[in-house]
Parts: sequence; structure tokens; C-alpha cells
Amino acid sequence: MQENRLNRINSEIKKAISDILANEIRDPRLSGIISVTEVKTTNDLSHCFISVSIYEQDKVKAERSFNTLQHSARYIRKLLSSRVEMRIVPLLHFKLDNSFEIDEKMGKLLDSLNIPKEEKIDEE
Repeated sequence: MQENRLNRINSEIKKAISDILANEIRDPRLSGIISVTEVKTTNDLSHCFISVSIYEQDKVKAERSFNTLQHSARYIRKLLSSRVEMRIVPLLHFKLDNSFEIDEKMGKLLDSLNIPKEEKIDEE
């Protein structure tokens, strides 16, 4: 039962933070597309770890966006408190999710292997 409750809380927080990042944060230092990929809240609901992906071509701008996001955690928490019904809103900790970049590199590696495609055999 505790696990279902945490899953529901994580889902609500993820939805609310995604909406806050898309519609309410207007910081010019945030560039690219910021996507919330995962939310994990501790069992005591005191801390919330939020994984985000930043889709930005320029690595320096992506890093600056992530640093800005980390510095905005208190403000985002304040906005979150009005969106989720919790007695105490957990402290927010952002971490960068690089899985998109890893997937892209793996795709390029696989494409560079020059594996011949299998030919279809006509069965008659």
C-alpha cells in the first residue's frame, strides 16, 4: 500500500513540475527543451529526486540550464506547494538524465557497423 501511495505522489509531482517548467518558469538562462523523466520521493516524503533531460545542441547552454534549474529548486518547490495537496512539500533535488545522449551515441555506433541487411527469401 505504501508503494502505491508513493507511486501516486511521484506521478502527481512529475506532472506538476513538468507543467511548472513548461508554463511558469520564464528564466532566459533556461534554454532547450527540459523534460522530467523520473521522480523518486523518499519514504518519509522529505526529499524528492527529479531526473531531467535537457535537449540542447550547445553543451555549455545545457549545463547552464541545469545549474539554473538547481538554483531554482526552492522557487519551484514553492510553486509546487500550491499544486499538490501535501502537508509538507519535499525538498527538491534535480539530477541530469543523460540517457538520451547515450541512446543517440549507441544508435550512431550501430549505424557505423556496416552490417549488410538480410535479404528476404521468397517462399513459393
